[in-house]
Amino acid sequence: MTSHWKAILGVMAVFILGGICGALSLSLFLGHRAAEVAKHGPEAVVDMLERRLTRHVELDARQKQQIHDLFLQNLQQRKQLQQQIQPQVRQLNWQTFQQINQLLRPDQREAFHQNLDAFRKHLGKFALDPTSENAPQQAVGSNGSSTNGP
Repeated sequence: MTSHWKAILGVMAVFILGGICGALSLSLFLGHRAAEVAKHGPEAVVDMLERRLTRHVELDARQKQQIHDLFLQNLQQRKQLQQQIQPQVRQLNWQTFQQINQLLRPDQREAFHQNLDAFRKHLGKFALDPTSENAPQQAVGSNGSSTNGP
């Protein structure tokens, strides 16, 4: 192999390794941010938005406090809206899961429900859970039939 090709392969290797390192660093950074939000809840999102949207604006202390209060007020209003629409979202998700179950063969249903269970374990209970306490009274069983209760 000539030194010309060795140089080309060396440069390509550097770029590939740099890309891999960059992707890993970004993944770690985003994972850290996600953990931070999960640990501190929605207030962490408010703080992050507040910092990002007001940097380089040179706010005085009064303005900072007023803007902080507005972000917190916005968070409370969004929580109220989410609580209002959450039953409708769960109903829609439940209907979608029933429709999916009707399309799938029994072996596919089993795999689908295993995937759904793994998804729930990974992210916890939330609106996609058709069997949560605010869901309709019937849940979809793994064989596609409806069962009473969660």
